[in-house]
Amino acid sequence: MNLKFLETFYWLAKLRNFSVTAERLNTTQPAISARLRALEEELGIELLFRTTREAHLTPAGHGLLRHVEVILDEMRRIRERLGIDDETKGVVRIGVVDAIVRTWLPTLFERLREQHPLLSLEVTVDTTLQLGRALREGDLHLVIAIEPIVGEHLASAPVCAYAMGWVCRPDLIPKKKRPLTPEDIAAMPLIAYPPQTPPARLTADYFQEVSQNRSRMSASNSMSTMIELASDGLGVAAVPPVCVEREIAERRLGVIRTTREFAPLSFIASYRATPRNAAIQATLEEFFGAAAAFCATRPPTMARAFEL
Repeated sequence: MNLKFLETFYWLAKLRNFSVTAERLNTTQPAISARLRALEEELGIELLFRTTREAHLTPAGHGLLRHVEVILDEMRRIRERLGIDDETKGVVRIGVVDAIVRTWLPTLFERLREQHPLLSLEVTVDTTLQLGRALREGDLHLVIAIEPIVGEHLASAPVCAYAMGWVCRPDLIPKKKRPLTPEDIAAMPLIAYPPQTPPARLTADYFQEVSQNRSRMSASNSMSTMIELASDGLGVAAVPPVCVEREIAERRLGVIRTTREFAPLSFIASYRATPRNAAIQATLEEFFGAAAAFCATRPPTMARAFEL
């Protein structure tokens, strides 16, 4: 059985598109069709059927896919043990949320350039919802978001967690000697996250039964936008203080002392469980290395890294 045919079948099953699979495997669409046809003839079963826009697995195809994933993953391990293609190269498409851009994404680039100079990154910055959709559709290889991306053949692991806090322009912090209560915060103009998003649920838990004045609330799905609005004096925003270290140092923002603490905000890596090529595996490992390097220079109460 031809290993190249199995790899072609795997990517067709994942991408559901002959032309996209051809691009992924650096070949032509007719070549992809020929490989699939040869595999089906060898096995004597139909593995895929086409609609006008997509390719879909037959029941027999679903059964074969589980075995193919194991075979390809084992072949990757064998090649690694034998030192075949041990040079990590290629393009890895990653997706991250704003908080990672503001903390250890530059460190990730530096580490990859030092350790894997032939590897290139394409970075998408978006919300957890959009990143999850792109990962499931095969547009991204790896994602760092604020909740695990759930889907068939996807795996997740926590990378780091940041403490959360309320920030605003320093001159807007109430001149009170005592820490502010959730009721005090709720009475201020709030720059919030859109409803039903993971960070919005975090702030909802913070306020619990506290009444909020919706007429004094603005919302944005971009942490960077929220930070700019808070810096301009338009309200208070809930963000990790490690994401606004520069603004705090420049006295554009200050952290409000409060009586109630947030639960930490976790950042989760999500990726296809198997098979992963050397470039994707190296990038995943450097996610954890870059996060650990960043968190090691901050108090553990503010930033904590996890191991892969």
